[in-house]
Amino acid sequence: MSRPVRRSQAVSPFGVGALVDFPGPVSLIHAGLDAWPFDERNPAHREFRVDDEPRLARRLGVDFFVQPPDFRQVERGGSGEAVNLGLKLPFLRFPLWHSCPRCGRMYEAKYHHRSPPECEGPIGSGAEKGKAHKKRRAIQVRFVAVCRSGHLRDFPWIEWLRLDRADWDGVRTDRWLRLLSTGSASIAGVVVVAERRDSSGVVEVARESLAGAFSVESSGATAFTTIIKLTCDGQNPAIGLGDGGDVPIEPCGQDLRAVLRGASNLYFADVRSSIYVPEVEDSGLPQAVLDLLEDYALRQELLGGALASETDGTLSVRAAGATLRRRYPESDVRAEVLAAAVNKHALHEILTQPRLIATTLVQKAKTAVDGKVSAEILKGLIETAQPDWLIDPNVLVEPVNAWLRRREGLEAEGAPQRTEDVSDRTYRAEEYRAFSRDGQDGLPKVNLLVRSKPLDRYSDLVRRNFSRVALLDKLRETRAFVGFSRIYASSNTPPAQRWKLISRSQQNWLPAVVVRGEGIFLMFNQERLAQWTREFGEVHKDRLRQVNLNLQAQARRRQVHADDASPALVLLHTFAHVLISQLVFDCGYGSSSLRERIYFSETHPQMTGVLIYTAAGDSEGTMGGLVRMGEPGQLDRIIARALDRARWCSSDPVCIESAGQGPDNCNLAACHSCALLPETSCEMQNQLLDRGMLVGVLDRPEIGFFS
Repeated sequence: MSRPVRRSQAVSPFGVGALVDFPGPVSLIHAGLDAWPFDERNPAHREFRVDDEPRLARRLGVDFFVQPPDFRQVERGGSGEAVNLGLKLPFLRFPLWHSCPRCGRMYEAKYHHRSPPECEGPIGSGAEKGKAHKKRRAIQVRFVAVCRSGHLRDFPWIEWLRLDRADWDGVRTDRWLRLLSTGSASIAGVVVVAERRDSSGVVEVARESLAGAFSVESSGATAFTTIIKLTCDGQNPAIGLGDGGDVPIEPCGQDLRAVLRGASNLYFADVRSSIYVPEVEDSGLPQAVLDLLEDYALRQELLGGALASETDGTLSVRAAGATLRRRYPESDVRAEVLAAAVNKHALHEILTQPRLIATTLVQKAKTAVDGKVSAEILKGLIETAQPDWLIDPNVLVEPVNAWLRRREGLEAEGAPQRTEDVSDRTYRAEEYRAFSRDGQDGLPKVNLLVRSKPLDRYSDLVRRNFSRVALLDKLRETRAFVGFSRIYASSNTPPAQRWKLISRSQQNWLPAVVVRGEGIFLMFNQERLAQWTREFGEVHKDRLRQVNLNLQAQARRRQVHADDASPALVLLHTFAHVLISQLVFDCGYGSSSLRERIYFSETHPQMTGVLIYTAAGDSEGTMGGLVRMGEPGQLDRIIARALDRARWCSSDPVCIESAGQGPDNCNLAACHSCALLPETSCEMQNQLLDRGMLVGVLDRPEIGFFS
C-alpha cells in the first residue's frame, strides 16, 4: 500500500518506521528498505544513487546512498520511453486494530490490507441492542504500544482484558471486542469490552477502562509490566514482523509503554548530515580541470579507461580525450592535462572506493611499523580485486598513503566492517578546516565555494570577538537516514540494532537526500574566548551546575552517555540561535529553512565555530540572500541587533532568572520568546541555551561574552 510523500520527507520526518496519517483517514507505516523500489543491478535505478559522498559513506559503513524515487506517471500523449515510471515508496497498514464508529466493535486487519474492515454490528447497547446496522467502515484505533528499543505493536487489548489469546485471537463470529467511550474527557472514559454470543444472546465477558494504562514508574516499569506482566515481544511492523506478518520474531523483553498513535515521542528519525568537502587539492591544476574531477560519472568513466589500458594501467591521453569529447565537447581542457590529473589524484580510487578493500588498507597501515602500506601489500590487493589491471604497484604507493593520511583519525581501533567508527567531533573537524582556509586555490568549486572577508572591514564588535568570517556561496549537504528511535530521541543505538529496525537484511546503502544552499561561517576569537573563560568561567559553571545535573539525569533515563556542557559550548549554541532569529527577522527567511552547525571542541582538534546555512531542498536560499547578510556593513548590524534583542525577553525577569526551563529543564535564560527555534533548525533539540552567556544576567551584566 502506498500514498504520496514528498521526497525529502521520506528521510525525515517520515522515514522508515514512521506512522503517517493520510486522507481516508488511514494510518500507514513506512516499510523497510527491503521493500524499497531500488535494485542495484537495474541500470535505470542508477539515477537515484549518490556515489560522490565517500566521506559520509565511510563513516556510516555503506558503499553509497539512495535518494527516494520521485513518482512519475505516463502523461497523456507522452513518450513511452520514459524510465522509472510508477515507482512508489512502500507503506503498510498500522495499527491493525480497527473499531466501528457506529457500535464500537473491533476488527484486526493485516499489514497488506488496502481497505479497512467493514462492520454491520450487532449494536451493543440501547433499544436496538443485538441488531445489525448499516454497513460502516471501521477506523483505526488511537492507541499503540512501543518499547525503548524501537519496537512497535498494537495495544494489547486481549491481554489488557486478561483473556486467553487462543480463545479471542483472529476473526470469530461468536465473540468480539468493543471500544467504547463513556463520555469522560480522561483516558478512564475509554473502555474496552469483550462480548460473546450464546443461546441467550450477546453476553458481556469482561470490561476494562484504559485508566492507568499510560502510567510509567520512576524505575521505568509501565502498566503493562506491573499489571498484566507483559513485556515487548519484538514486533516491528515496518519490516512486517508482528501479528500481521509472516516471519517468527524473537522476544525483546523491554518494558512496553502505551502511547497515542500521533504522539510526538512515537518516532524520532536518526539523520546524519555532512557538508561536502573536496578530496582533490592541487594548486598546479587549472580550475576547469579541478571542477571536472568533481564530476563523479566522468571520473568513473576515466578510471574505467585506466583499467582497460593494455600498456601500463594508467589513463592514456587518447582515452582521456575520447571521454572528454563525448561528455564535455564544449570544454577546452587539454586531454594530456586531464589524464595527468586523473593518474595523480584519482587513480588510487580503483582500490580505495570499494569499502572492503579500503578497510583492508586502513588495517594494514595500522599494523605497519611506519603506518604506511608498501608496494607489496598493494600488489596483493590488486591481484585480488583487479587481477587484469596492468598497474605497477609502486605508482600507487604515494597516492594511497596520502589518502590514508587524510583519513587519519577516521578509523577506530578494531572497528568491524559496516560499523560507524567516526566521532562527530573528528568528522566535523574536516569541515571546520575547509571553512578555515584563507583561499580555495587548488580546490574544486563546484560543491563548496568559500570566500573569506577581511576582518578590518567589519565593526569593532565583529573584529574583537571573531577571528574569521567566511561566506559560503555554495555548499552541498547530504542527509542520510540511519535509523530511528522511539520514546527518546537517542542517537546512541548500536548500528547493528538500528539495521534490524529498518531492514530484514543489512543493505550496502542507506536512504539520503542531497540539498544545496549557502551559509555564513563565524569563527570565535579563541584568545578572547579563553580570556572570558578565565574571568567568568567559574561563575557560569555554577550557573550550569543544575542544568548539567538535569542533563545527566536525562542521559540515565535514556541509557546514553552525555558530557557536561561547558560555558563555551552554551555560548556558541545560544549565539547561533539568536543570530538565526535575527536573520529570519531581517531577511525574510522562514525560521525552519535556516539551520545551525556547531563546531566546538576544547581538545584536539580545537574548534570554536558556528555555521548558519540554508539547504532547504528547493529554491529558497539559493539566490545569495543569506550570503549577502554576511557582507561587511550587513553582518555587523545583524549581530548588534541580535544581541540587543537578547538583552530583554518578553518573559523577563522570569526567563533571565530561571534556574532551569525548556526540555528536561536543560536551559537557563532561554524560552520560546527569545532563543528557541524550530526543531529542524537546532542540532541539540533546543537544549543547552542561555542568554546570560551572551549578555550577562540582571545582577551581573558584565559576565556576558558580548557585554
